[in-house]
Amino acid sequence: MMKKRILIIGGVAGGASAATRARRLDEHAEITMLEKGPYVSFANCGLPYYVGREIESIDDLLLETPQSFDDRFGVQVLTQQEVTRVDTSTRRVESISRETGQSLWHQYDEVILAPGAQTLSANLPGQDGSHVFQMRTVPDAARLRAFIESRPTRHATVLGAGFIGLEMAEVLTRRGISVTLVDRAAQLLPPVDADVAQYFLDRLDDSRVSVRLADTISAIEPTRVHLASGTTLPTDLVIMALGVRPDVILAQQMSLRLGTTGAVAVDARMATSVPHVYAAGDAVEKRDLVTGNAAWWPLAGIANKEGRVAGTNAAGGAAEFRGALGTAIVRVDPYTLAVTGLTEKSAGRQLVPYQLIYTVKGDHASYYPHAQDLFIKILFHPETGRVLGAQIVGQAGVDKRIDVLATAISARMTVDDLGELDLAYAPPFAAAKDAVVITGMAAENTRRGLVKPLTPSQLKQWLGEGLIPPVLLDVRDADEVGATGGIGDFLHIPLDGMRRQWDRLPPTADRPLVVYCRSGHRSYVAARMLAQRGYPQVYNLVGGFTAWQAYRSAS
Repeated sequence: MMKKRILIIGGVAGGASAATRARRLDEHAEITMLEKGPYVSFANCGLPYYVGREIESIDDLLLETPQSFDDRFGVQVLTQQEVTRVDTSTRRVESISRETGQSLWHQYDEVILAPGAQTLSANLPGQDGSHVFQMRTVPDAARLRAFIESRPTRHATVLGAGFIGLEMAEVLTRRGISVTLVDRAAQLLPPVDADVAQYFLDRLDDSRVSVRLADTISAIEPTRVHLASGTTLPTDLVIMALGVRPDVILAQQMSLRLGTTGAVAVDARMATSVPHVYAAGDAVEKRDLVTGNAAWWPLAGIANKEGRVAGTNAAGGAAEFRGALGTAIVRVDPYTLAVTGLTEKSAGRQLVPYQLIYTVKGDHASYYPHAQDLFIKILFHPETGRVLGAQIVGQAGVDKRIDVLATAISARMTVDDLGELDLAYAPPFAAAKDAVVITGMAAENTRRGLVKPLTPSQLKQWLGEGLIPPVLLDVRDADEVGATGGIGDFLHIPLDGMRRQWDRLPPTADRPLVVYCRSGHRSYVAARMLAQRGYPQVYNLVGGFTAWQAYRSAS
């Protein structure tokens, strides 16, 4: 019986996952992996934490080696082999050794393309300096850590305020290095909404991380960088964290069809437009589980699942990859931000109707010490109530809540379903009504018409229209108002004294009455009181003063 020849171009998440899955399904196949770098399977998401010494040994980043692949899986791994040509008509691949320059030809029956992504470059004067780094490979991380530990390093400039840029800011500050984050965009973390990003930014420690948005580096010198705004920053090192794009050089040479995102188009089986060619990982276009539309996220979890499907089908099995949500999380100690599914920006681009709600709720029971706010924003369909997306910022418990919400979106659950979830409760871990449950209940109240919601963006529009302004009713306690002030020309009546002060409220006719508190919960209680006492135009500011501050700062 002829042995099937499976050739995999690229390792790390997609390629390595494909190789091991193919072997588990076909013990007799000849499986070969070609990797252009020196390491075939490494934890690239762990690279910043190696620099920060939370991961001490570089060996801990190496998930598999060529020897371990051979010993455990019988997979031949050839490193430092750069594929230069793929002849899909004869099913042959040419690779060239980056060490010797020798070329090799490899025959295949099925080939899996997993080249990953390319690092974006700014092409700046001085970017080739020895103090300028990227963070893509194990050698990148090793070189940066060696640099930091071999000389006094007081300040770093990071170009790019995305996920990698923020992770690098955190690990460098943990090592006593002050950081300036620079980004051309008007907000950090472009994949999330501006108000959520602003809430996160407002809580970063300015003494550790300085953020310069709507600016960029124009030139790099050995001891300083020049910004486009005209500012010069003294700095000891520069990290380029501009992000990545799909590596489609081979795909174009092979005449594979590219999708609307610029990545390789594949079907649910991870098959490309050319027979016997599969693709997986960061080079591949994804299917958005919410909309069904094409999307692209360079995330290791997605790449691993795609590799598993590609390896299954290349080995003669049958598997499909339904899609993804782009679930992601980042920490700049002590705060964590996470996102899953649609944001307002992505929903708007795709013309998806949505309604939103904010909640501000403790990560565990309020009576148990050290409870911290979870700032949650969810989008749901205005008619069906289906959960479409979520974003969370907090100090603790962000990861488990975003995972619950990602599961809910994948299962096409509604906000009513969220309110019914039976989640683990004990005072150190959650409240009896968990933050996710409260969010579902708040959205359900809105859908059932128990309250008229008003978002911060809608309130800003009302205040700026020049028409009859709404009455703004602040129901927080006096000390809260004294500490932060209020919104516009507001009337202050604490919730607990409202029933004794009805005479201070304005008449019920003409003007809308917008009620707010810190989080939106007490104002909901007040809005219910007022609606039942004859006020026809009562609105609750969702997310309260907390959401208003974030939105106002971002806009």
